[in-house]
Amino acid sequence: MSVALTPPPVHPDQRPAPSARPLSLRRKVVRVLIGVLLGYLALWATGSLGILAMSYVARETTSVPAGTHSVKGIHNFQPVGTDGELWRGAAPSPAGYRALADLGFTTVVDLRAEKLSAAQLALPREAGLDVVRVPMRDGQTPTPEQVRRLLDTVSENSGPVFVHCGAGVGRTGTMAAAYLVKTGQEDSPGAVWRNLSVGPPSIEQIYYGLMLERERETAQPPLPVVAVSRVVDAPRRIWSYL
Repeated sequence: MSVALTPPPVHPDQRPAPSARPLSLRRKVVRVLIGVLLGYLALWATGSLGILAMSYVARETTSVPAGTHSVKGIHNFQPVGTDGELWRGAAPSPAGYRALADLGFTTVVDLRAEKLSAAQLALPREAGLDVVRVPMRDGQTPTPEQVRRLLDTVSENSGPVFVHCGAGVGRTGTMAAAYLVKTGQEDSPGAVWRNLSVGPPSIEQIYYGLMLERERETAQPPLPVVAVSRVVDAPRRIWSYL
């Protein structure tokens, strides 16, 4: 004869709460996300505010290059070196392109990689200027081939050349630094400091400038530098696209 065994009753307090484990997991995920966010904010604040501080000090302690003057329709307009062959600034307005032609410029080097309309692309030629397009992404650095193209453009032109990106700060600054170092008019730290006096570049652009004298060619920054730079610079680039 078999005897049916009845399991002892389970007290309600001893039963595991069905949502206890998912709730604990959600809390862990939230904590991790908060930690990542706080870490990113700390990295962004350290990088961005540090570069802004250096840019402010450089602007206050660096003399304005000889020959600098205001030009209608062009922000940050100034000579790159002392030879007067290369000038830099922000993307000109239609009036800015006409002013360049009136000043004797014959060629413009456009570093913008942004999507431009046919009307925007036609502005320099409508003012009688030749255009050399050397597209670089915002916040990034030029390749050796792009630097060589700028140097060749300057050497092959009888008149002064104007180089610009969007704001005339980061991409223009790296090209200006490469020109100064390659032509022997400035050392790497001096070229970077001059760029900081115009405006705040990205971390990888600063690194690029500092390494110009140490590299036979203008090599790209290493991956860790690029990664940190892109993370720190992301909010500014996103804002510029909006």
